[in-house]
This record gives sequence, C-alpha cells and structure tokens, in this order.
Amino acid sequence: MRLPSRDSIEGLRPISRNLSLDLAAAIGLGIAGALVSSLLPTIARRGGLEPLGLAVLAATPFLTNLLSIFSGRIGPQTARQFALLRMAGAGSLVLLLVISPAVVIIAVALVFWISVSFSSPFQLRLWGATYPARMRGRVVGFLGTGRAAAAAAAALIGGVLADRIGGPPAVALAGLVGAACSLAYWWFRASAAAAPAAYSARESIAAMRGRPTLGRVALAQGFFGGGFIAAGPLFALVNVDRLDLSLADVGIIGVLTAAATTISFLIWGAVSDHVDVLAPMRFGSIIGLGGLIAYALAPGVAVLWLAAVAIGTANSSIEIGVAGVISAETPLATRAAAMSGWNAITGARGLVAPFLMSGLVQVGLLSVTAALLLCAVASGLGVALFWWASSRARNEVAMRMAPDGLA
Repeated sequence: MRLPSRDSIEGLRPISRNLSLDLAAAIGLGIAGALVSSLLPTIARRGGLEPLGLAVLAATPFLTNLLSIFSGRIGPQTARQFALLRMAGAGSLVLLLVISPAVVIIAVALVFWISVSFSSPFQLRLWGATYPARMRGRVVGFLGTGRAAAAAAAALIGGVLADRIGGPPAVALAGLVGAACSLAYWWFRASAAAAPAAYSARESIAAMRGRPTLGRVALAQGFFGGGFIAAGPLFALVNVDRLDLSLADVGIIGVLTAAATTISFLIWGAVSDHVDVLAPMRFGSIIGLGGLIAYALAPGVAVLWLAAVAIGTANSSIEIGVAGVISAETPLATRAAAMSGWNAITGARGLVAPFLMSGLVQVGLLSVTAALLLCAVASGLGVALFWWASSRARNEVAMRMAPDGLA
C-alpha cells in the first residue's frame, strides 16, 4: 500500500482547517434556521396571524432570493464580509425579546433570510475555490449533515424551551448561538480565486440562461418546490387548527425532518459524486412528494412524523442537486452569478405560491386538505420534469462523446 507523501498531507491541512470552520458556521446556521422555520410560523399563528399573514412569512425567503440577484454588487466579497452578514442575520432574532407582535416576526424573518440569500452565491464560489471538484458532493453533504444535525437538536430543545420560557425567547437564544458560530468565517483562509468579480442582475440571468440543463432543472424545481412553498403556510393550519399540536409536538416534527435530512445528506452527496449530479433530485423528489401527500391527509400526529422524514430526505436531495448541477454546468468565474440567477428565478415563484393556496383557503373556496392535494399535483409535475431534465442531459452528453457520424 502506498503511503501519502508529506507534501500531500501538508496540502490537505488547509482544506481540513477550512472545512472545520465551514462546519462550525453551518452548525450555527442550522440552529438559527431550525427555529425560524419550525417555530416562527406556529408562534405567529398563536399570536393571531391570519393565513395570508402566514403566507407573507412563508414568502420572505423567496423575496430575499429574488433580491439576491443584486448580490454581485452589494453582497459579500470576502470571507470576513460573509461572516459579518451572517452574524447580522442571526443576531436580528434577538429583537424578538424586545418586541414580539406578528409584524415584527415577519420583519425579523426578512432580515434573517436576507443574510442567507445574499451570502449563498459567494459561498458556492468559495467552495469551488477551496475544495477539489472530486470532493464536491461529499463536502456539501458533510456540511449539510452538520447543519441538519444541529437543526435537529435545536428543534427538539427549542420546542421544549418554547413551551417553558416562551417562543420568542427560545428563537432569540438560537439567534445568539447562530451569530457566534458565524464568526468562524472570520478565520477562513480563501485563495484569491474565491473573490468574485462584480456582476449585474442581467449577467446573473444570462449565466443561467446560457446553460440549457440549468434552465430545465430550474423549471422542474419551479413546480416541485412551488408545491411545497404553497403548502408551507398550510402546514401551520394542520398543526394548529386540525390537530391542535403543542409547540413541543411541532418541535418533534422539526427534529424528525432534520434527522432525516442529516442522515440523507451523506447518502445524496455520495450519489452525486458517483452517479450523477441530478440523481439526488430524481429520487429525492419522489420521496418528498409522498411526504406532502401524507401531510395533506394526516388524521393524527403519527402520520406527520412519516411526512417529516420524507420531506427531510427530499430537502437534502434538492440542496445537493442544486449545488452539484450549478457547479458542474458553470466555470468558477461565473458560478456566483449563476447562483444569484438561480435564486432570483426560484425566488420569483416563491413570492406568488404562498399566497395562492392560502388565499383560496382564507376566502373559503378550498379546504386545507384540498389545497394541500393541489400543491401535491404541482410538485408531482416537478418530479416528472426532473426525470425529463436528467434524460435530456444524459442524451446531450452521449451526443458530445459519440464519434462523428455515429451520434
């Protein structure tokens, strides 16, 4: 067996150091994000927020995704700027200790998601300049596992704390932890290639449109993710109005979702590296669709547990797939711009979808169950489009590799 050389070991040390710092920051994001995603809607509903208000809350990450098309001009350009932006987003959750009406919950959520959306294009480029391409899927899977494991623990502990000390203080505490962990990027050592050149909103869209495979996958995710986005505000109505769950019950659902995401991240990362970058999306979307249907028909909390596992498994598959397909289809120089374009395109549909079904429920045209089943129909179309996009991508690769005259 050939032992690694001293030079190869020395070369791995900066990667290991950066990966450790990346993991610390991912853990902080998982802790803060878990309580923002799982507890804020229920807290807002218990505070009297109507279905359309819940739709506004659900739309905040997609509004910030749309706005992130301008991140090439005003987003972070260095690892330290990245750290400061993430710290500001997580730290804003502390405002819930001072003022806690529903409108403040929406404002705080908006600030938190701005910090995530405006930093994600830079982060994808940072990964491309830091980690070898052969490790891409496993690195994203490893970091996602750490984030999801932290989210699972935070959802469990946060749900219990929320029942004892109140929802806003529990979320604020998670924000403090998230802000502290974001400091890890202050010591991240990035090469000069990690600094992105400034790009405009038009260049972001062009970076997406110039890659047919990216366009097809974005279309598929538009339907698949759109169904889940439209369903998001309705999940709180199932939790509170249909099943009358406690915050601890909601926390357990969050734990199961995060636990499934934690376990499946490593699996999907390996699948991405060893099969193809779209394979996680193809198979994970089928599992997620089953979870959405289960939520629509759930007669009790036990069915929601199964739905949470399915949805968590699908969440990681989509995240791994997005990072993989953008990295595979774009050179490092345009990767941040392409990620901004992706965020903008998917964010635009996220601004509409939450209001569509919630509005129909609020005016009495649809029951919650019927609305969720319609969401499942949209997501089912997205599943079919993922398989179509993957088939087209494989055919195009085969055409390029075939000898002239035999294609």
